[in-house]
Amino acid sequence: MPSIRLGRLSQEEDFRRVYREGSRRTTALLVLHARPNGTESVRVGLVVGRRLGGAVARNRVRRRLREAIRAERGRIRSGADLVVVPRRAAAAASYAALRGAVCVALDQAGMGGAAEERGR
Repeated sequence: MPSIRLGRLSQEEDFRRVYREGSRRTTALLVLHARPNGTESVRVGLVVGRRLGGAVARNRVRRRLREAIRAERGRIRSGADLVVVPRRAAAAASYAALRGAVCVALDQAGMGGAAEERGR
């Protein structure tokens, strides 16, 4: 499966549309909102609130989640808008745990491939 290019959700209305019309999948570390966008592109938005901690903690979680999504982009089915909202526990989680949570949430949402496809 070829890697897809990941775009960013940036407009408030796009986030609202994903929240309103999309499906929600929850793990211990994050909540994934997914909505088909009718195109071949995948756009991702991260919402890291102040409840997660100070600026350093929020930026660390943001960087780790961006990289986890980037690492799994070969598994993500095209044509979706995704919004990822980390939970408080994500601030103390390792990169491996966050990447695992992203995989689980993608699988639950029907956006990822099977475990055999990713070689785990």
